[in-house]
Amino acid sequence: MSRINSKLLGFFGFSIISVLLFSIACSSEPEVIIEEKIVEVAKEVIKEVEVEVEKVVEKEVIVEVEKIVEVETEKIVVITPTHEPAPEKIVVIDALGRELTFESIPTKVATISPTATEMVYASGGKSALRDRASTHPEAALSLPDVGSAYNPSVETIIGSRPDLVVIEAITQARFVEILGAVGLNVFAVKAESVEDVMGGITNLGIIFGTKEIANKATTDIKDRLTAAGTDDGRSVLILISDPDQNLYAALPSSYTGLVAAVIGMENKASDLSNSGPYPGFALMSPEAVLMANPDVIITITPAPEPAPRLSSLITMIPPFAGLKAIQTGSIIEADLDLFLQAPGPRIVEAVEFLKSALDSMK
Repeated sequence: MSRINSKLLGFFGFSIISVLLFSIACSSEPEVIIEEKIVEVAKEVIKEVEVEVEKVVEKEVIVEVEKIVEVETEKIVVITPTHEPAPEKIVVIDALGRELTFESIPTKVATISPTATEMVYASGGKSALRDRASTHPEAALSLPDVGSAYNPSVETIIGSRPDLVVIEAITQARFVEILGAVGLNVFAVKAESVEDVMGGITNLGIIFGTKEIANKATTDIKDRLTAAGTDDGRSVLILISDPDQNLYAALPSSYTGLVAAVIGMENKASDLSNSGPYPGFALMSPEAVLMANPDVIITITPAPEPAPRLSSLITMIPPFAGLKAIQTGSIIEADLDLFLQAPGPRIVEAVEFLKSALDSMK
């Protein structure tokens, strides 16, 4: 196209010069002046032709460059590869300090203690097997059981081939080696502190891919415990008895003692050592109870109703008539599940129950 335009301009210029020459030929001016005019006109025409040619060429170059850029852009879009992110491994540390790695989310879970069962459900998980004492939540009641939490059927657990077995760290640590020897993953939880409970729920939420549910559960526990307060200040003994009517007091290090400690009660059994059939409890003679003379006595009755409650029996022991707690009627019968058998997420319910009972005594 530039060549055609150049030719047209050249022809146009030549035509102008020809006309000019013809006009000059008929003029009466000297030849020298005529030649100068011819040269000037020729220069102007040639200059205009060059400018027009440059404009046309420049426009074409720009158009061609734009086409090249457009083509290159299309190529980049087509050849850009996309990669799927590699699945991340699940890594957690359990209550025994062991690091566990999971390639995928476990789908078949065995929980062989009430603590384990309740933490799994609180975190958003589900169980396929349970121990006999795991009665909460209600969904767990329909599950097949493996016997007692203290002596579960290892054969039943292994035979079901679960992806994960959740145990209680303090009383069931021995099962890590037993079940690990046959290739089962074992994760331990515990409830010696509020932090243990919330940490166990959080880690199980990571394992099951249910972080939001687990976070909601731990936030609820934290908020409700904060609302219950930590400044009660009254002294307390938390007592349980055996079939021989011996009395045992919950130590501050026990889960039962933790419930009282959370709301700021002073445990009168703090100087005693663990002894007797109940972990975290110490044998306490009648004389020791009289010496302690707490503001409040909390009792736990292991036997189901209609067996008499310890809270009633203790008032019938003659020497105890002089105890401050008995004289003021400050005796509380606590729920066996909440205060002893099922340490875990329902600590908040135990604390709220105790807080309500204490407030009613003021």
